[in-house]
Amino acid sequence: MLENIGSDKCETFIERHFGPHIKEPPGYYIKPAITIAREEGAGGLTVASNLAEYLQKNTASHEEWTVFSHHLVAKVLEEHKLHKRIGDFMKEDHKGSLIDAFEEFIGLHPSTWTLVEKTNATILRLAQIGNVILVGRGANIVTSELQTAFHVHIVGSLEKRIERAQKVFNLDEKAAFDYIKKKDEARKRYIKDNFGKNLNDPLLYHVVINTDLINYEEAAQLIGNTVIKRFKLDIPYKAPQSMAI
Repeated sequence: MLENIGSDKCETFIERHFGPHIKEPPGYYIKPAITIAREEGAGGLTVASNLAEYLQKNTASHEEWTVFSHHLVAKVLEEHKLHKRIGDFMKEDHKGSLIDAFEEFIGLHPSTWTLVEKTNATILRLAQIGNVILVGRGANIVTSELQTAFHVHIVGSLEKRIERAQKVFNLDEKAAFDYIKKKDEARKRYIKDNFGKNLNDPLLYHVVINTDLINYEEAAQLIGNTVIKRFKLDIPYKAPQSMAI
């Protein structure tokens, strides 16, 4: 169930909040940002999609929530006027090569560090707007000082994650193992190289959820209920008398 991760949802959010003449109406509710770091195969994207739907249904404002995952790269390219080809260098599992280094040197594309900085700036801007779920790319670290951010880590046993990868991608056990390991190592390297942190450090998160023991819908509800209570999103807003019509 990944309806809330479609590019159309992200494009609508961007048009609404980043248009040249857009002016935000007065904010009646706190608009938090939720970051989700995940181990590959633990269901992070599915949890994010379920969570977006749950929050829209169960908050007093019933406002829409938008999930940014791989669509985040497209937003960075658009916001910073970068060529689409640059997206290849922004993947979490991209490994630099001698060719990449040479192309950086002669100016064919920005340095990896510049791209990370631009990605971080976009993540922070999206989080400040709020009502977003940001998946991956160290979003929890980028927004660590933002009082309206809530950080989640989705994990699971290697055995269960391999089983899921086999089903989803129709892989044999060895191929699924290799796929999981490659993705996990790339994400750990991205966090270590760019932030000097350990992705698996539980102190970086408000909540760590093991989807071996809690299914995706339960995980979404657990996170959603915690966020709703923490930011009082279940309380209808009453405008001050001076604002009443």
